[in-house]
Amino acid sequence: MNINKLKSYLIFNICAIIILLSLGTWQLERLQWKNRYISQIETKISMPAIEINENNSIYLDTYKNRKVTIKGSYLYDKKITLHSKVYNKLVGKHLLVPLKTDYGYLLVNRGFITDAGLKNLNEDTEVLNITGMINFSSKKPYFIPNNNLQNNDWYYVNIKEIGEYLSLNLLNYYLIEENNLAEPFPIGSQYNIDIPNDHLQYAFTWFSLALALSVFMHLVWRKYE
Repeated sequence: MNINKLKSYLIFNICAIIILLSLGTWQLERLQWKNRYISQIETKISMPAIEINENNSIYLDTYKNRKVTIKGSYLYDKKITLHSKVYNKLVGKHLLVPLKTDYGYLLVNRGFITDAGLKNLNEDTEVLNITGMINFSSKKPYFIPNNNLQNNDWYYVNIKEIGEYLSLNLLNYYLIEENNLAEPFPIGSQYNIDIPNDHLQYAFTWFSLALALSVFMHLVWRKYE
């Protein structure tokens, strides 16, 4: 290898190392952001529930990840289920039921339920105080089928589609109901805040590649020094 080729090789590798170090640093910054984000969600969930009334009901859509208590009655004749859910090795579904409130129709994820639990569900329609966490429609996850309105097959929460299917003008957010220990099913509090946080692994990968390339470049330099 002549001196010009060696210089070009070294310059190329130095640029590659700088890029790898930049990617590793960026992943560490993402790690800090993700940790703060998860901490904020956990803090909001742990805060006391806000009791919804006429004064604060208009701000409900700003209470994402906050627990609220709202009064209403369930419309069990319009219940639907989300397919393919697992809880403690049990296979079942998530039960979604509209709640008629003074502020509109609010979709409620009542929690995990098995087929047997669904058959024995207590469909009480009296006015209740419901506590849960505010959330919004989710994007369709990868590898999850599209919702099929014609067959009443649901795989993720899309409030607009569910409202069209039920012929209800649903509020643009929904409630994830807190667990009611008095009933075996549904099992509430399905908050699902298990947010992937693999940025430290990604950072380690980029930094390791940068280190390996640095060592290899040093050996090449020593050989032709």
